[in-house]
Amino acid sequence: MPKGSVPATLGFLNARTRNARTRAVSRIRLVVASAALVAVAGLSTMVTFGPKPAGAAGDATHPGIFRIPLDTPLTERAVYPPGIAVGSFDGAYTIATMYKSGVFAGNKVAFWGSEAGALKAGSYPLDEFVHVMEGDLVTVDADGTRHEFHPGDAFVIPKGWAGTWDMKTRFKKIIVNF
Repeated sequence: MPKGSVPATLGFLNARTRNARTRAVSRIRLVVASAALVAVAGLSTMVTFGPKPAGAAGDATHPGIFRIPLDTPLTERAVYPPGIAVGSFDGAYTIATMYKSGVFAGNKVAFWGSEAGALKAGSYPLDEFVHVMEGDLVTVDADGTRHEFHPGDAFVIPKGWAGTWDMKTRFKKIIVNF
């Protein structure tokens, strides 16, 4: 029968056309069934059966919330290499690394503290979110822009930042490197 005839329009198709449509429908059903299985498998990984033990925060399949106590003592001691500290400041600082990313090396959450003193940066090595917990800070960007920060203030040091970091008093911050 010619194309567009009444039997073709009413769905009376030849065997060849029926087979092609049957194959297409079968493929669509297979794709839909596969997508459903993937969705069910994904949902099943989100279900937690009962409470987690206390040390399960690093569990690879079901990580838990990791609490950061704000009164954590800064127990790791370090000193900046020569050329970073400015003037009579010895470049000594303390840090407490609270969390290291299992996904991106170098990404961490930490507390950092220092006595009063100044540092200079030629090209800051990474992006860093800072929340000032204690002390007063004055930064001066390479272009001369001056910023003052006090307890409760927050800012980001972008990777590549150049300038001076002058801690006017004992200084403590929480940092998130990313």
